Amino acid sequence: MKNFFRRLLAGLAVIMFLFLALSSFGSGASLDEVQNQIMQTNKKLTETKQREKSVLGTLVKTQQELEQIDTNLDNLSNKIGNTEQQIATINTQINQTESELEALKTQIGGHQDLLNNRLKAIYIHGYQSWLEFLFNVKDFSEFVSRFQMVSRFASVDLNIIQKLQAQQNLIIEKKKEIVQKQQELTDQKTLFVGLKDQNKKALDQKKAITQVKQQELEIIQGSRGELEKALDELEQTSKQVEAEIRAYQEKNQTILGTGKYIWPVHGRIAQNFGWRMHPILRKREYHTGIDIAAEYGTPIMAADSGIVIFAGFNGGYGKMLLIDHGSGFSTLYGHTSVLLVDKGQTVVKGQIVAKIGTTGLSTGPHLHFEIRKNGTPVNPLDYL
Repeated sequence: MKNFFRRLLAGLAVIMFLFLALSSFGSGASLDEVQNQIMQTNKKLTETKQREKSVLGTLVKTQQELEQIDTNLDNLSNKIGNTEQQIATINTQINQTESELEALKTQIGGHQDLLNNRLKAIYIHGYQSWLEFLFNVKDFSEFVSRFQMVSRFASVDLNIIQKLQAQQNLIIEKKKEIVQKQQELTDQKTLFVGLKDQNKKALDQKKAITQVKQQELEIIQGSRGELEKALDELEQTSKQVEAEIRAYQEKNQTILGTGKYIWPVHGRIAQNFGWRMHPILRKREYHTGIDIAAEYGTPIMAADSGIVIFAGFNGGYGKMLLIDHGSGFSTLYGHTSVLLVDKGQTVVKGQIVAKIGTTGLSTGPHLHFEIRKNGTPVNPLDYL
């Protein structure tokens, strides 16, 4: 989220810079400055389109993940529902088993009561035990009769009790199996519920990501529109500047310059003509002139005679002069502190036209000096 807002602020800053730069371009704007802004805007527009493509890709991927999570949630809900039905069936089986056990207990209790009643009957007739009942007889024939009766009763009772006990054991084992199945189903349901909760959290996270990315996409698309608008305006400005330069040169065919240039200020060359790393923007760019370091307020001289075609503030150049010398040559003086001539004024070689400063994109007092041939910057050291 922090990275998103950093990118947002950076993008807005670039757009504000572009429009501030556009507002500074006038009829005397530097063609190179406009073309440089076009290049920067094109680069930023390309980056914005790439970012837009990346965000769209993320949104598509996130949407696919959301659909998969929805499918997972539906499957888990079905599994949980099926498991709950199985648990309900198991609970019914457990209740039935418990009912069967209660019925068996009742049957066993009934047979115990029957046996107790028989014992009670023997006791009522004066016999303290089965042995007394068997042996307290008058003759062997009565013993045999009583023995057969006791055996018959004992056999029937034993058979019934054994069957009931066997049935009871089967039901107990069945109940154990059912209870074990119930536990397995309960554990399975717990697992499914946990997975469902995880998927819900993932769904919420993906929805949050989607919301952020959609907001970012709206901002990027808005920035893209502003950049495209800025690019159109820059291209129109470039055409306007080119037209004004051509019109001026066609109107002013008088050659004022000598074609031989003097150093506009005495000082040390701090930056040469050509490719360099910009000291402020921290990016590689083509330096269209030379930077001559000098003390603040040092006088700046016209490198050759000519007519001032621009005098004022111009974006990164700060306070700037542009002097046309005829024959397609012109000189540019940037970052000055004071301008001592006006647009349309004729100047002569060596005339003080400005003073050293540090306006515009500058790291310290110096003169940015350019020589242009037909509007294209050339290396000043080839002419000084």
